[in-house]
Amino acid sequence: MISGLDAREKFRRSIKEAFAEVVTKQKGNLEAAATEIGISRQSLEQYAVGRVPAADVLLAAFVIWETVIRIEDPNARPGETKLWECAITQRQRRAQSSRRAPEQLPLFQAIDDLEEQNLELKILRKGPHKIELGLEIAFPKRAL
Repeated sequence: MISGLDAREKFRRSIKEAFAEVVTKQKGNLEAAATEIGISRQSLEQYAVGRVPAADVLLAAFVIWETVIRIEDPNARPGETKLWECAITQRQRRAQSSRRAPEQLPLFQAIDDLEEQNLELKILRKGPHKIELGLEIAFPKRAL
């Protein structure tokens, strides 16, 4: 397993590479790229050559640029983690914040389920766009 010191060094290198990639891609527009995450152009260039950004800058890069930081442990044995990734992307945030869609039973299965629970459901009227139902609930009689 990779040591904490080795992991930190690999993460630093990966962060440097991520910022260097932005500098390369945005060569003529570094000021705008830096402004996107709330830093100066000079800071962006310093991060691209190896200066480690503050946590809030790194978090902004994760969220706004969808940066992904990866490190690999070439000495990992079977069963051990070989690749680590750090990322916060729009897709992940949407997926986490979205609620699970409620399951919807087919109408006739729902009616059958109600009948099994001593509930009688009667179809009063059927129309092309609606159905009118009547519900009768039978409570068991109690012995006094």
